[in-house]
Amino acid sequence: MPLDLLSRLKNETAACHARLENALDLMRDDLQRDEYIALLERFQGYVAPWEDAAGACMPAALKGFFDARRKAPLLAADLAALTGEQRTGDCVQQADPRNDLPRMHNVAEAFGSMYVMEGSTLGGRFIAPHVAQRLDLTPGIGNAYFDGYGPRTGSMWNAFRETAAASVPPLHHDDAVKAAIATFESLHAWLCPEAADLATSQPVQGAAT
Repeated sequence: MPLDLLSRLKNETAACHARLENALDLMRDDLQRDEYIALLERFQGYVAPWEDAAGACMPAALKGFFDARRKAPLLAADLAALTGEQRTGDCVQQADPRNDLPRMHNVAEAFGSMYVMEGSTLGGRFIAPHVAQRLDLTPGIGNAYFDGYGPRTGSMWNAFRETAAASVPPLHHDDAVKAAIATFESLHAWLCPEAADLATSQPVQGAAT
């Protein structure tokens, strides 16, 4: 029996999910405030244009469903709490939708990409309290992005799963999976540019020197 959409997304993105998680390593004990702020700025630069691009692919019937999941305001609030400054999108380097974001031209691709962003709220349940403890933050102030939906995280994730399964027909499951993989890869390149630069600078094994 063919796997359902959510099973395929989980199985076929597992490697790139682990790669990004290991690169960010947000659960480490030596996390510093300045590097955390820099990371939130990178997230804001990606999430804000990503939300606009993904939202544009959603039909009118799903507008409320998607808008309830926008998290760019949480990032802006976190940065304001941590820096004392209101940082608009103009103050943060923004991802270029043409070069830095995954391709999203239809609902299937939007839901595939959204799987990555919504799935991150599950890990955020562990990251948020860890960050608060390590950086001496008041819970919900400075770590709101990772706290996501708070106690509603489980129900919001289940609602996403059900809506994705109902909105993406089997014919377009491949599109959703490809978009999810592309999202993980683009997030890795955007959030960890030094790792991407290192990878491109390494000589290809077996190449002539």
